[in-house]
Amino acid sequence: MARPDELSKFVEQWKQEIHSSNHNEAAGPSGQGKDLRVPRTQVFGSVGSKWEGGGGTVKQQQQESRTLKTPPDQLPQQPSCKQDSSNPHYPPFMLADRLLQGETTESLSEERQSRKRLKLDACPGPVSPSRQGDPQGTRHTLLEQLISDLDEINEIPFFEVSLPRELALQIFQHLSMEDLCRCAQVSSSWRSLADDEVLWQKVGQGLGCDFSADSAAGQKSKEVVKTHIETDRMVTGNWKSRVGQIDYLECAIGGFLSAVNSSGTHIVAGFSKGIVRLWDMLADENTPSVLLETTQDQEHAVCNVSVNPTVTVASFGSGDVSIWSTEHGGTPLHHFTVDQGGPPQVCTCPGGAVVASASGSVVRVDSPDAVGVWHCRQNFSCDKKVTHLTLVQKSEPPNKALSNHLVVMATDYDVYAHRPDRPPEERHRFHSLYGAVVECLDATAERAAVASTCFGVSLEDVFKVQCYCLDTGKQLTSLRGHRGQVTCMNLRNSPPNMLVTGAADKRVRVFDLRTPRPVLNQYAHPLGVSCVQMDDWKVVSGGREGSLCVWDLRTQNKLWEMKPSKVHPIQYCRFGGPHLIAACYPGTSSSREELMDQYRHQPDVKGRINVYDFSVDQTTRDVPDICKADYDEPEGYNYNISLAMPYDAV
Repeated sequence: MARPDELSKFVEQWKQEIHSSNHNEAAGPSGQGKDLRVPRTQVFGSVGSKWEGGGGTVKQQQQESRTLKTPPDQLPQQPSCKQDSSNPHYPPFMLADRLLQGETTESLSEERQSRKRLKLDACPGPVSPSRQGDPQGTRHTLLEQLISDLDEINEIPFFEVSLPRELALQIFQHLSMEDLCRCAQVSSSWRSLADDEVLWQKVGQGLGCDFSADSAAGQKSKEVVKTHIETDRMVTGNWKSRVGQIDYLECAIGGFLSAVNSSGTHIVAGFSKGIVRLWDMLADENTPSVLLETTQDQEHAVCNVSVNPTVTVASFGSGDVSIWSTEHGGTPLHHFTVDQGGPPQVCTCPGGAVVASASGSVVRVDSPDAVGVWHCRQNFSCDKKVTHLTLVQKSEPPNKALSNHLVVMATDYDVYAHRPDRPPEERHRFHSLYGAVVECLDATAERAAVASTCFGVSLEDVFKVQCYCLDTGKQLTSLRGHRGQVTCMNLRNSPPNMLVTGAADKRVRVFDLRTPRPVLNQYAHPLGVSCVQMDDWKVVSGGREGSLCVWDLRTQNKLWEMKPSKVHPIQYCRFGGPHLIAACYPGTSSSREELMDQYRHQPDVKGRINVYDFSVDQTTRDVPDICKADYDEPEGYNYNISLAMPYDAV
């Protein structure tokens, strides 16, 4: 808000500019101004085009001038419709000048009506209703009058202002996709700017488009973005309607399924006979293909597996850890043994060739050097046994430096964060509560979520989830409302400021980290929740009874439910894009001999990995287009069952 003295100074400066502009433009070659105003005595009385106070009609004045031989340039001229900005009494200038002088609407209303009548009578042709004067009693403010008069100016070329293309692109790059589409409808020059390849590549990168794919070769960036949006809409509709294709990965060759992990389109599985198998879901026309399979059986089963686009790692019950290349497979790139009590835990981050492992109280970090030779970067011990381990990357995946990674580990009651490039003594403990056993741990580059169980306190504080900032170590919020032990939670794959949890009280909860109470609280599974994940619009949960549920986050209703296995609980559940991966296999406490005796007739008794692809409609797969019915619910002798008739599309 400007101060009164600044406003007064601006008004005075505007007055001087208007007066100086009027006098300079009105001056002729001889320095004398031309008075182009219509005399005050010449006022229209009606639309009949007679002059009052000016000596009769225009025709009579012309006859008198011929009688008196008056020069033509001295004859009274008929007013013109054309606005001339060189006139010192040009209506917008006059109105602005009087507006600065402080005149009111009442003092200018009558004169403005007279000027309109003068202009209408001076213009040839019929007068349209839209050009007639305002009806009696209509009042306009000074601002409305100024805008109305300025609207009559048509000499300003709004869309012909020429700017360098580079400067225009710098302006357009701040627009959203919707705004770019609107700007493309303005003119041909604006369309050329709004369809620029650089702008749409930036939009596509924000949406996650893959411009390096074979399907995008030869296409413009705008077409790639359009195809991506149409595919997303189709996949979303198939998700909600449960339309897709199901593939069952072969798991019987290696004994019982014991561990599963996935990243993008890659799935890795470990078996009780020590066999590790890696699949790529998109390698062979949407059919999972095997990229890696170990051939030698070992005495000990595979305990933990992890995969990212760069490396695949697996740990065995003997304490051995092997690392393979995800792209090439083959022989292991690195192999070591960590036998400090219990099977090793292994983890990777979404990008980079860094592997963290923990066995007992020993934590180890391995990564390759500049020439690709793997080394142990750090090996240190904690005070107690490490129960949970995760690895996060502080910067974007292209930056693979070891200093950009962070190891987050939990013991019985404490949670630590440690940078592998620093001494072990500098690890930071940001959570410690004696008696509160850490049940679950998950972390991103900025935050960490810790679920703990602490008895001996109020019921509200027995089962809770606490979120911390990894940079400062301070607690951000404490999430309450659980009535049972938190068995699973997902922070890494959730949208910003969102967290989804599953508990032994059979309910799924979605939290906004800016509020302590859940935004979604639904009864999900009768035997407890074993795994959860969410995105912008849906929540997927797996239960110990072997069922899989999909929830709509906006309506908070269950979209559909299926039961992939009748024998085992769902131990692993992840989705991304059109794919959903659900793995059912026995827990560590289950006796494999008893399972074989009790469920020998079940095909999934040794475990199963189900891959759902919602980008393919299995109901119309390999069916000719002519055999696809173009109606939704045909009726007839088929008892309301949808059929595909060969003559429907003829």
